[in-house]
Order: sequence, then C-alpha cells, then structure tokens
Amino acid sequence: MTPRVAIIGAGLAGLTAAHRLLSRPSPPEVTIIDKGRFGGGRMCTRTVDLPDGRKAKFDLGPPLLYARHAGTRRAGDPLTAMLSDELADERFYAVREVGRVGASGEAGGEEITGLSFTGGMRELAFRLLTAHADRIDFRDHTLAEKLDRTDDGWRIHTRSLRDGHLTTVYANALVVTPPLPQALELIERNNVPIPDAIRDALRTVTYSRCIAIYGMFAGNDALQPGGVWLGDGALEWITDNHLKGVSAVGPAITALTTDEWAQAHWNEPDARLIELLLLRLRPWVGEPLDPAQVWVQKWKWARPVSPVALPCALLRDSAVVLAGDGFAGSNPEPADAAVASGAAAANRIGQLLNDLGRRDDRYTVGRPRRYELEVAITTPAEAVTATRAGADRLELSSGLALGGLTPSIGLFRAVRAVAENVPLYVLIRPRPGGFAYSATEFAVMVDDAEAFLSEGADGIVFAALTQKGHIHRDWCHTLVRTAQEHRGKAVFHRAFDFLPEQLVALDALIELEFDRVLTSGGQTTAECGTNHLAALVQHAGWQISVVPAGHVRADNVAELVRATRCDQVHAGPRLALPDNGLRTRAALASAMGSLTELDADAIQCLRQNLDALVEPL
Repeated sequence: MTPRVAIIGAGLAGLTAAHRLLSRPSPPEVTIIDKGRFGGGRMCTRTVDLPDGRKAKFDLGPPLLYARHAGTRRAGDPLTAMLSDELADERFYAVREVGRVGASGEAGGEEITGLSFTGGMRELAFRLLTAHADRIDFRDHTLAEKLDRTDDGWRIHTRSLRDGHLTTVYANALVVTPPLPQALELIERNNVPIPDAIRDALRTVTYSRCIAIYGMFAGNDALQPGGVWLGDGALEWITDNHLKGVSAVGPAITALTTDEWAQAHWNEPDARLIELLLLRLRPWVGEPLDPAQVWVQKWKWARPVSPVALPCALLRDSAVVLAGDGFAGSNPEPADAAVASGAAAANRIGQLLNDLGRRDDRYTVGRPRRYELEVAITTPAEAVTATRAGADRLELSSGLALGGLTPSIGLFRAVRAVAENVPLYVLIRPRPGGFAYSATEFAVMVDDAEAFLSEGADGIVFAALTQKGHIHRDWCHTLVRTAQEHRGKAVFHRAFDFLPEQLVALDALIELEFDRVLTSGGQTTAECGTNHLAALVQHAGWQISVVPAGHVRADNVAELVRATRCDQVHAGPRLALPDNGLRTRAALASAMGSLTELDADAIQCLRQNLDALVEPL
C-alpha cells in the first residue's frame, strides 16, 4: 500500500513539502488543497486584460521574495539553495537588483536587491507543481471544511469554491501550512488534539498586515531598475512589474503599504483606500492610465513578525505536521523560513510514515502493545531485583545522591554478568555539577564510553553542553558515533531539562541521531512537567523516544502515561537502609552519604500498573 499525504495550503511551505515528499525514493501519494486560484498563496501574480487586448501582470504578494537588503542573500539560504539545486533555470529567475531607496536617499537607508521571477512570483509555484504534475492531485480554489480522524487516517471534507462540489480526500498523514492563526483555528475547530505547550508557543506568532494597490500608470524613471523601497510612512514598496520582468507591458505598478498604515485603514472601503494611496503614488508613477482600472488587495497575514524557532510542529498521534513561514525563525527572510519549514515537514512526515509502515501496513497510529519500564540501578543485586520485578531495560550508574555518575568498569562487568539478557545502558558523567565539560573531561567520557561499549553495554547515557548552556553538537556527535560504531544506542540524560526551547532542542537531538531522551519536562518531577512532556512526546514522533523521568511512581504512572501519551518511563524508587557501620561516629557519618536499595515492591507495582494500561488506552 502506498501511503497518502494531504497538504492544506499551496504556498511556498506546502509546495516545498510536496516537492520534497515526491522526490523521496519511495514517494507517497500527495494531494494539495488550496482555497486560492492556481496555488502560490502569497506568491500572488494577477493577470489583467487591458482595453487594447494586451495582458499586464502584477506581483501582488507581500514583499516576501523580492524585498532583500543588499548583501543579505547567501548561497546557502534555503530558497536560493532550492532554486540552484533543484529548479535551476536562469531564464526563470535571477538574483538581481529590483529596488532601491527613495531618490532622497533618506528613507530606508540601504540598497535593496532580491529575486525576480520571469512572468511573476507565482511562476515559482507553477514550477514546483509542474515538476511533479503527473503525481500531484492538486485541488485549487477548494476549501478544507472539516477534518475527520478515523482508525485508518484522515478524511478531509472539501468544497469547491468554483461550483460548490463536495468531495472527500483520504490521507494517512496531514500537513497544514496556512498562516498560524488560520492553521490553529482549523486544528481547534476540528478538535484535533494539540498539547498546550505547542499551542501556546504557536499562538505567540503574530503577522503584519499589508494592502497592495495596482494598475497601469504613466510612470517615470524613478523606479529604475525596478522599484523603490521607502520603508516607512504609508508605502513601503513601489515596483514596476515591467522593469523587473514580470509583465510584458508597462508601467504595471504595484505598491505595498506598511503594516502601520494597513492596520490604521484596514476597514476602509476599496474606493477610499485607492483615493488615499493615489495621493502618495503620483509623485513616483504619475496618474493611472485608467482610473477605473486600479485595484487593491488586502493581506491580513502578510509577514510573520515573531516566528518561532521550531522548523515545524509535529502531532504524532494525529499524524499531523504544522509548517509555514511562522516557523524556522532563525531564517531572517520569510521565504527562506517557508522553504526550510516545508522541507522539515516533509522530512518529519516521511520518517513518520516509515515508522508507521513498520508497525502497521495500513500506516495507522496504533496503541502500544507494552509500555517499557526502564529502571536505574547501582549494584548487581539491584539488577537482579529490577529484572525480576519487570524492568525492560536497566541504566547503571553510581553516586545517585549526586544525580548519577559514571560507574567503575568492574561494577559494570559484575552487573553484565547477572543481567545477560536485559538491555543495559551506562551513564557517562565524569563529575557532579553542570554539563559543560573541559576537553580533558570529555576525553575521559569518550574513553569510558569505548570501554563500556566494548565490554557489552547496549548503549550510553550522556550529555554535553556548551558554556552558554546549549547542546554541544560536536561532542554529542562524537559520542553518538562512538555508540553506533559498537552497534549501541545513545541516550541524552536529564541535562535536557536545563535547556532553553526544548522543542527546538528535541529537533537537534533527532538530527544528532539520539535514540532517547530522559526528561521531566523541565520541572522538578515528571508529574509537574506533564504538559510540556505531552508536547515533547507528540513533537518527537517516533524519531526519538521521550522518556518521562523524575519521581515516576506506581500511584502516578497511569495518569502520566494518559496525559503525555508516552510509551515508556524511567524510574528508580529506593528505600533507605540502616547502616550500622557508621553508627559509632554520627558526626562523621553525614559526609559519607546514605545507604539505599531499590524498592522491589514499587517496581513490581509500576509494572502491573503499566500492563493494566494497554487495553484501556
């Protein structure tokens, strides 16, 4: 069975996602649903029939593609890379100067360069569509009215805006790419579960507004070589579509307002908007050739003002990915953000479909057949106790009172000898305190990892951060590769709870090929971090396992699993033991630490409560 993916929105993010999915070695079937005519979203180019029989073209979209400060476009930017590597045709586009500051040189303060597409910015959308024309089911001028989640995927109920015809699109996975306020409204209106932490993050994304005015004007030389960028006041951009290669006839003028002006005049009727804007246009382009053929186009979601750093957001249990230019905030240009987000969405959907296919050839999200229980141990006796009580996996460390430290190789050998048939992972943490290590300490970590893996460890548990508190990618990469070279797995420990922007950090761990991450959701206990854990579990997909850790007990594990939708937990309940050897020197005993042992009954209750969840969930 070939999986099916539906993409809502044929803007740059949705089309990039489709392009990347269909470029995979085993591509899915792809349906694109877009309420606009012809696709392209805000990459909008309109053709107007002139009285003399000629046709004029106008780029109307917000300045997402061609508005570039001089020198800001680099060869490695997502849009430039896609154009150069996958859609190369210098007749189709050119990186050239298409605008400049006003004649006084005061407004704006910089020269502007950018992308100009022969025939208009919508040509980019056409190019992406026609690259896979025989494999895309493209439904333009169609509204996705209702989403139904069933046992075997999605039913998207659509209505044609041309003739009202109703159809149903079937899909195993869904990519949603409209501007985030619209995407969230669609998700929430159709009761698609979305964790609070993801919803709250996406609600912070705001957009500017823009009003475009366009028509044929008398023109003058002020717009050479293609337009002017004013930057403030009423108008931000004035461009001549003929000079920049969009329209065969000219002057075909498009002017775009600033956000401030659009917000202040948003509810004005079109006639009043044209009247006000013509006053500001005349000094640049003269009078309209036909006052009756001047139009306006409003963009409510013109440009993201506060994008999130996430490249996309995944809702694993619903097989939904949200993407668009409101994501990938590290890209300063919205067009680059849209391409990067669309590519990330395609990657996550592709991985999701691979994992679903391995679990169920219908590509459906199934329930876990068993919830895994990982138990932290410190001795061979505890390894035996944990295994008998139902542990699926063991994590060996020493110094639990200090948060866990690297055990000795002798201890590891003793535990491996009594736990031959249970996966055994070893904590690599050379000292107490933070996780920003010196080069010498990191060398010790590598040596320890090599030793344990060579002796039969199934994987290593570690983390390395920079002095600024971010993931040390180079050092983590080294240790992940060390594990993989020994056919072992890598686990990122609870240093994760000290990281900022944990959803972004999770993407970094996926990229680094970690198998699991232990986390309490950034809180003191997993129970307190439930809301954030739920978001992490959904965003992780099956590309990395999010394992709740931190005071996981029999009395809270059922609610924790239900709330987070996790499929495994980490625990290590312990009992205090009397230590007669220290009784004679009570004043000295406090510096020696306390004696504890694994609570076998608590582990057994955890196992029983996890097993009881399989059928109800």
